[in-house]
Amino acid sequence: MTMTTAESGNETSAPAKKSAGRGRRIGIVLIIVLASVLLLGTAADVWVKRQVLSTPKWVAASDKILANPKVQAALSTYIVDEIYSNVDVQKELADKLPEGWQGIAGPLAAGIRTPATSAVERILSSDQVKKIWHNVNEKAHTALVNVLEDKTRVGSTKDGEVTLDVGEIIRIVGTDLGLPGSVMDKVPPSVGQITIFESSSLAAIQNLVKILNILGPVLFVLIVALYALAVWLARGRRRLTLRNVGWSIIIVGILLVTLRRVTGDFVDSIIVDQQYSVAGKIIFGILSELLYDTAWVLISWGAVIVAGMLIIGPSRVATWARRVVAPVFNAEPLIFWVSAAVLYLLVLFFVPSPALRLWWSVIIIGVVVGLGLEFLRRRSIVEFPDARLDVDVDDVKASASKTWSSLKSRFASDNSGDHVAQLQQLSDLHSSGALSDGEYAAAKAKLLD
Repeated sequence: MTMTTAESGNETSAPAKKSAGRGRRIGIVLIIVLASVLLLGTAADVWVKRQVLSTPKWVAASDKILANPKVQAALSTYIVDEIYSNVDVQKELADKLPEGWQGIAGPLAAGIRTPATSAVERILSSDQVKKIWHNVNEKAHTALVNVLEDKTRVGSTKDGEVTLDVGEIIRIVGTDLGLPGSVMDKVPPSVGQITIFESSSLAAIQNLVKILNILGPVLFVLIVALYALAVWLARGRRRLTLRNVGWSIIIVGILLVTLRRVTGDFVDSIIVDQQYSVAGKIIFGILSELLYDTAWVLISWGAVIVAGMLIIGPSRVATWARRVVAPVFNAEPLIFWVSAAVLYLLVLFFVPSPALRLWWSVIIIGVVVGLGLEFLRRRSIVEFPDARLDVDVDDVKASASKTWSSLKSRFASDNSGDHVAQLQQLSDLHSSGALSDGEYAAAKAKLLD
């Protein structure tokens, strides 16, 4: 039996089409993966530029850090240790004790060390210390930015340190604890220099900052373009591809949360003095709040996309869900959109998601959800035309009008009662002679106006 040319062409073209389709799907997956990797980098870039490299944001976070009890405890221990290391507290106490009591100066100096630490924690809450803390953090952050952006040789990654100078706070604390000012003035200037980072340990972060500064401006546009390209290429599978885009955004958010934890461990490992490790973790947690919030914004966006694509899908569960809510979607547009707006406002008030605390994110999610609801509403009318919500619109409007009229009349009644009481008070004042005839007439006219 011989095979015709057309039949032979069909048999050879079928595998070719199948191979081409597989290649296209692999290409789409690679595009989504690339866009997700870039999204991860962009999120890190946002955190670095808007918090890590932003001195105002850093200093605002440092003010919040000082209010943390564990940070106060660590800082108090450090300050008292520095005072005892650089001031002969025993000698100072002995000079103040009466003759013959100098022998208890040693035990007394040791005994007041713990109470002194507690006293320092209270001093750290004073406005004077808060202002100094604000200023020294601003100075330290400027030095850190110079190192990370490689703007100066002093404090570069080859030589130098990033320090927090709390020497002035130590001198204030010593004076408040009763040590003479003349003694505190002799404390060396080097006291109170807390080495936060050795500059050499920041080389890897410095390189990352350089890369982000170069790529940051173009990444966002490129990410949107890549996701859009993936959806456009997926002819016949665009809903599934958009769903996969949503899942990829969720995964990026989860990776950001993981990145925050890993980076916190790294920061902890490069803290020079490990007795401040706990305080360091708390500080990093506060300074990385934006990274955490960004992660949850992405997770929320991805969840909205995934949920939308699942709801409009052909699965039995999705079809059943659309059938159940069809009466709501098929209701009068006014009732539907007012109900949707009220529900969204309730979500904003009661769902503690960072994505719903940022005004621009609230607007984006609101627009996306609104467009999705309008699509579902039109589809529901076509798919389930007989599903209707048993609500009499005219009756609802009449009830609302009746309720409003009742409230209005109640307020009017309350105001009338107030007027009667005020008129009676004016009459009593006039009768007692406190108001003249002219004053009474003017006040009465004003009240009745």
